[in-house]
Amino acid sequence: MKRKNSEVIYVAFGDSITFGAERSRQFLQMDDPYPKLVGEALGFAEVRNMAVSGATLCANDMGLCCMTDRILSYKGEADVISVMLGVNDWARAFPVGSPTDRSTATVYGCLNLIAEHLIHTHKNAFSFLMTPFKSAQRHDAYPLLDVVNAVKEVGQKYGVPVLDMYEHGKYEIEMYNEGSDGLHPTQEFIKQYAAPIVIDFLKKTITDENV
Repeated sequence: MKRKNSEVIYVAFGDSITFGAERSRQFLQMDDPYPKLVGEALGFAEVRNMAVSGATLCANDMGLCCMTDRILSYKGEADVISVMLGVNDWARAFPVGSPTDRSTATVYGCLNLIAEHLIHTHKNAFSFLMTPFKSAQRHDAYPLLDVVNAVKEVGQKYGVPVLDMYEHGKYEIEMYNEGSDGLHPTQEFIKQYAAPIVIDFLKKTITDENV
């Protein structure tokens, strides 16, 4: 990337967290999802929020959007790309799989396909993965940390930076608040905590000289 911030197109892929679904609005989109706040703070030319509520990494027969397919088929411009997915795969007990998987049937398989796509198809963009936030919700199949570790492992394998929102996203502040369902952040949390974390991360990794 060799573009000034004022020329940058930021593309954000994700689920309801990235989309900005808020419980107080019956899970309609909040005014300021974190991609919008990031773009405004860094002076990006355009923000394309490609997230879909309920989206998963894995292909499924439940009518949920397989965001992996959308990422792999995206042909538009992009200078900065973020991918934050996996919590819905955990909630639906879709298989984590193994690190060598290469299909949309497992979390690892999807992450491998996405990482390869980013570094080859969008090699001139700054791409990064984000782990899911912690959650107050509980599911018995496997811990959410399994998905988090898969994201970290795949990022390290392919040299794609990972922003750890599970350990460092401060969602403990939000998990048991009245306005939250333990999974979807409120607008206040996005403004005060989540967006600034992403903004600080990008400030440290991209500048007007190397964007």
